[in-house]
Amino acid sequence: MANFTGAKCIVCEQTFKDGDDVVVCPDCGTPYHRECYKQAGKCINDELHANGETWKKSPSEGGEGIRCSRCGFNNDKDKLFCESCGTPLNMTTSNQSNPFNEPKPGEGGTNNGRVEFSPFGERTVYDKDSVIDGIKLEDYAGYVKSNPFTFLMSFIRFGKYGGKLSLNIGAFLFPEVYFLFRKMRLVGIISLIICAALTVPLMIAQFAVGYAGIKIAFPFDVTGKTFTMLADICWYGLMVWRIFAGLLANYLYYKKAKRDIVRIRDDSDAEQEVKERIAAKGGVSWPAAIVGYGFFCSLVLGIVFLFNRLF
Repeated sequence: MANFTGAKCIVCEQTFKDGDDVVVCPDCGTPYHRECYKQAGKCINDELHANGETWKKSPSEGGEGIRCSRCGFNNDKDKLFCESCGTPLNMTTSNQSNPFNEPKPGEGGTNNGRVEFSPFGERTVYDKDSVIDGIKLEDYAGYVKSNPFTFLMSFIRFGKYGGKLSLNIGAFLFPEVYFLFRKMRLVGIISLIICAALTVPLMIAQFAVGYAGIKIAFPFDVTGKTFTMLADICWYGLMVWRIFAGLLANYLYYKKAKRDIVRIRDDSDAEQEVKERIAAKGGVSWPAAIVGYGFFCSLVLGIVFLFNRLF
């Protein structure tokens, strides 16, 4: 049966509560208290009938439930994991930051979130109090903030079953800035420098033939066997680094998250302060990514034009 809690009966205008005896119009789906429907004698939501529409909860009444794509169970809209099988449900903008956050005062309900993980066919369900390598999942989720489900699944794998490899598409495609984006400054700077060094010969080869409408005449033979071999080695090296970053980024982030969370919890016992510091320390930094990319481009182009000047 659908969840009508929080919606209003249009006869008595009283909010439906858990346990109320509710009936619905078979044509438009409008819910009524059973006694109210008997009193009205019919469905009085004439506007829906005239337009051929069906009843839906308004946003102020809490919206519709979320049906699990795996088992079909109809969950309350504030649930992030199916209450029946634990499968992650679709996230909304308001709850993406931490799937285990408690609701704010006045919102009602709880985010009784769970993560289901079955690496070897044996189903295991984790909740916010589950401990992974000495850290609660709630702390990891608060640290990650954006895209928590993907990271939590990787963190569970690393902490419970070992291994270091998992795919991170962002780190594979943008290794020069991804680590800075995730506030991994040291790894980010190293990755940026490596990518810049490997990109310079490739850009020299591009500008030699007219890249972006700019053609530069270099004083050395760009088309010769030696430089062509160097450019090929750099291209393969860049691909190797992309693969390395894409496969190890999640593990490096996991180790950093653990170090930061342990340090924060050792420094303070005030739970609210701890959660705020974890959230501030983790998350993402668009300014760092933008500045890093600007520096990357400036470094590569600067070295290319410097080569043209000096040699």
